Amino acid sequence: MFDPTEPSSLDEPVHAHAIQALAVETRLPLERVGNLYAVELKRLLPGARIKDYLPVLISRRVRQILREQPDTTPAV
Repeated sequence: MFDPTEPSSLDEPVHAHAIQALAVETRLPLERVGNLYAVELKRLLPGARIKDYLPVLISRRVRQILREQPDTTPAV
């Protein structure tokens, strides 16, 4: 789903920064966080009246999803 090399609305600096920050915060791969973020962006974008809040709302939802998912990443 998320391809950091493919141009899309995820390339907007605010979304790219939010994805990067979530990946660092959660210590998860950028691709995994980006995929979840992309799904939520696609879900929320059509009905968003104030798009400035999207990164905050999406980041909160991605954190919630990650908390609910079992950790499948190998220990380092």
